[in-house]
Amino acid sequence: MMHLKGGRLAGAAAVVGVAGLLIAGCGQQQAAGNASAAGNSKPKSTTTTPAPQKVSYNWTVVNGGNALHPDWPFFSTDGKNPFPATLKLPANATITVTIKNYDDGGGDVPAAYAKVTGTVGNVETVNGTQESSFKASGVIAHTFTVSGLNLNIPLPAATDQGSTVVPSVTVATFKTPAKGGSYTWQCYQPCGTGSAGWGGTMATAGWMTGNISVN
Repeated sequence: MMHLKGGRLAGAAAVVGVAGLLIAGCGQQQAAGNASAAGNSKPKSTTTTPAPQKVSYNWTVVNGGNALHPDWPFFSTDGKNPFPATLKLPANATITVTIKNYDDGGGDVPAAYAKVTGTVGNVETVNGTQESSFKASGVIAHTFTVSGLNLNIPLPAATDQGSTVVPSVTVATFKTPAKGGSYTWQCYQPCGTGSAGWGGTMATAGWMTGNISVN
């Protein structure tokens, strides 16, 4: 569903290695035999796991104002433009995201999306307080959900103080798989157009849904 408040739309918002090992015998005849065998065979390619790393990102949920669709909320890496259609994350990484949400409209989500899942410890920190779940009604403005990773990060609404909006600040840490893959992310607070709120921004890549490439 959509809420329009104060000119802002307040919506229910990641190989290396080719190694060949040739073990030769000590005698000349054995060495010659091994050399012949080596000349007739091809080294096997093996794929190794990327070295683990830690990465941090700062994201924003902007409550409308983009020239393309002024009334649509969207996820952003720069505070001005929506995510790319395909968000790239490194494999075998511990990722910490800090998400500032400027949407002050808390809506309704299914109970499953009011819980924090897939993060380290299944918790997140909101405005300095550790949380594991929220009320399903009236609190959550958006979610960042990657079902393929069992990841759900609820984003509570910002605080409207009349002349200004104070964003909620959510910090969450999760791990990406050691092997690369493609996933879909989605907001599960229906903050778009249409009778059920699943149109518009909810169905547009980079705004409230999109792809993730882990590599």
